[in-house]
Amino acid sequence: MSSIRILAFGASLTEGYHSLGYEFHPYTIRLSQLLRSSFETVDINNAGVSGEAILSGTMLPRLKQLLSSAKNKYDWVLILAGTNDTVRDQQKASIIFDTYKLLMNECHKHEARVLAMTLPEAFYPRNSPFDVQRQEFNRLLKEELISKNNSNNIVVLDVDKLLPQYSLSKNERQQIWDDELHLAPKGYDQLGQLIFDVLKPYLT
Repeated sequence: MSSIRILAFGASLTEGYHSLGYEFHPYTIRLSQLLRSSFETVDINNAGVSGEAILSGTMLPRLKQLLSSAKNKYDWVLILAGTNDTVRDQQKASIIFDTYKLLMNECHKHEARVLAMTLPEAFYPRNSPFDVQRQEFNRLLKEELISKNNSNNIVVLDVDKLLPQYSLSKNERQQIWDDELHLAPKGYDQLGQLIFDVLKPYLT
């Protein structure tokens, strides 16, 4: 393969929000650098919109528009979405995940593979009642998608496990996390590396 086309889709963690929104450093910067070692042409469209939620009513139509207007088909769609629904809005995880599956269906109609990412810790430690829906969403995502991935059309990256927040030392946390919701540039670069590592077996 000499070229690869990727759509990075989600909210602020996709857009690379940090420094109160005055600066952005998306994970796609590092991911592009890594992919250039394997592909002559790397085309990544970062379609992160800070503040957007899966249940906002805008995310699904926006994805449909991005896919239908693409001049060339995307090989992969990377989805990191649901933090605003589960943590900020405290919506029920099962309802969020039902709409999340509609996002994936649109990608498969487009004949793109999907990288589905679990939601990292945000604002609340794991023993908080306000973190229940985020954890339940992650459980649903892993339980349903990993077991059903027989055709390699869906790959799951457990960001929650691989990019922790509350188990880190204060120094580590300051380097990786910008605030209680958003990553620092170093953290976004780590996320780009994690995505590349999980996709690499499927890129040959």
